[in-house]
Amino acid sequence: MLKQILLCLALCGAASVFATEGVSDMAVQLFGKEEAGKRVNDGVVFIDGQYVRGPYSVTREGNVILINGRIASRFKVESSAKAAPEAVQADPSAGEGPIVSDEEGADVGSDPTPTLSDTPAAKEPTPKTSAIEAKLAKQKGGGSIEQRLAAKQKAQDLKKSSAVGTFNSEPSGADPMALFEEADYTYTPPSKPEAKPVPYVRPAAQKPMAERMAEARQKDAAAAKKAMATAKPAEEAEGDGEEDVVAVEEFDDLTEAEIDAYTKKFAARRAAIEKALAGDGMVLLSSASSGMKSVKRNTMWKFVLQFEELCAANDATKLQNKWGTTLPRGYLQRIYDNRAESLKDMKTLVLRVKREEKKASQRSRNRL
Repeated sequence: MLKQILLCLALCGAASVFATEGVSDMAVQLFGKEEAGKRVNDGVVFIDGQYVRGPYSVTREGNVILINGRIASRFKVESSAKAAPEAVQADPSAGEGPIVSDEEGADVGSDPTPTLSDTPAAKEPTPKTSAIEAKLAKQKGGGSIEQRLAAKQKAQDLKKSSAVGTFNSEPSGADPMALFEEADYTYTPPSKPEAKPVPYVRPAAQKPMAERMAEARQKDAAAAKKAMATAKPAEEAEGDGEEDVVAVEEFDDLTEAEIDAYTKKFAARRAAIEKALAGDGMVLLSSASSGMKSVKRNTMWKFVLQFEELCAANDATKLQNKWGTTLPRGYLQRIYDNRAESLKDMKTLVLRVKREEKKASQRSRNRL
C-alpha cells in the first residue's frame, strides 16, 4: 500500500517535497505539511527546558511540529498490524502421544471405528378413554352426573354462606352492647416520665479553637506532602496522556485509514499549540516525543515573574517545590539546567509581563 502511494505521487509529477533537517522525507510525503495559521506575538514556549523567544510561527512537517523552524514535538508512528502481537499458529504435529488417524482413538492403518445409532426409548402406552367419557369431559364441569351435581350443590352452599356475615353475629356475654366493646383504645400513661432530649455535639466541636486550628494546619501540611510525593513526573503529566519517550517512526505497512488518522491527529496538535499561545499561555514541549503541557495566562505570569528568583538557588529543589504540583517536576529540572540561556532571552518577556500585569490590576481597581 505504501509503495503504491509513493508510485502514484511520482507518476503524477507531484512537486518534490524537501523535509527540514531532522524530519523524515517519508513522513512528509505521507502526512504532508502545514503552514502557520498566524504569527503569534503572545505566549511562552519552552522546548527541552529552554525558553524560545517570540513571536512564534507554528508549522508541521510530517509527524513533526516546528516552532520558528525548530523541532518542538515529534509523534510516534507505527502500524497497528506491526504493533499487535503475531498470532501463534497451532502445529497439528506438535501434539503429545502417537500420531493417529482422523478418527480419535484409532491408530494409523486401522479400520474405521463403527458407530451405532441410539435406540429410541420406549414410550409408555397412553390410556384409552371411551367416547362417552370424552364427551362428558368436553361439557361444562366435566365428569359424571353425580360429580356435576355435587359440584353444583357445593357452589350454591358457598354462595349462601358468603351472603351471611359471621363477624359479631353472636353476643359475647349477657349484655347485648358487648358487641361494640370488644376493643379498648383508652390511653395508658407510661409508668416513668420520658427523658428530655439532649442535643448532640460533635467531639471535634468541643475542642478549643486554637487546638482545632492546629489540627487543620497539620492536615494541610500532610496533604501537601502527600501531593508532592505523588506528583507526576514529566513522563506522565502530559497534556494528551502520552508517554514522554523517544518517538518511534515505523512507516511500513501503514494503511490509508491509519495515514488519515495520523494526519488529523498531527494537525489537531499543531492547532492546539497555536491556540494556547494565542491565549498568552505557556507551553512546554519535548523535541524527542509528543509530550505537551500547557498552562493559562495567569499561571504563566506568576511563573515568569518568579523564574529568576527561583533559579538563583544552588539546585532545582526550590523551583520544584514551588511549581512541582502544577508543572512536571522532571521538566522543571530541565528548565533549571537551561536557566542561563533562558534568562538572557527572557528580559523582554519579563518587562512585557510586568507591564500587562500592572494594567490588569489597574483595570480591576477601576471596576471597584
